[in-house]
Amino acid sequence: MPLYHTPAAFPSASSEFQTASGPIDYQMTNDYMFHAVLQENPNVLKSLICSLLNLNPDDIRSIQILNPISLGASIDNKTFILDINILFNNNTLINLEMQVKNLFNWEDRSLSYLCRAFDQLLKGSEYHTAKPAIHISILNFTPFPDLPEFYASYKLLNEKIIIFIVTNSTCVC
Repeated sequence: MPLYHTPAAFPSASSEFQTASGPIDYQMTNDYMFHAVLQENPNVLKSLICSLLNLNPDDIRSIQILNPISLGASIDNKTFILDINILFNNNTLINLEMQVKNLFNWEDRSLSYLCRAFDQLLKGSEYHTAKPAIHISILNFTPFPDLPEFYASYKLLNEKIIIFIVTNSTCVC
């Protein structure tokens, strides 16, 4: 099913883009399209974040894309940052990534993006003032084929503590 352009959907775009009409030949898996739609439709962005993080929409007081793209630029241009960096409630940083092709580096890549988002302190700042950081990957592949999941949540943790909790637990895992 083709997407259709309507000028009202992208109010900050160039006049040439505003007067364009007809089907859109790109899907939401296109990095530019993904970024443009979420950038120009804050309610869509808010709904997506709420759905992915299991949040109530009333809990999001503010949401801001920190790396907007220039709408109307070539959709094939790869010079812009592909991920969407979001600040919500003036407190939490989210890196939202759309990855269609499996480059077989998702584990290292996503951890690198998360660390970059967390590394936002200036020299002399206290570490406890760092904003929480979340990395969300929307993937068109299964990163762990032996453990296929539609939705997964990963956390950095101490393996010794997890082994202790699991081995000393009364539940069967």
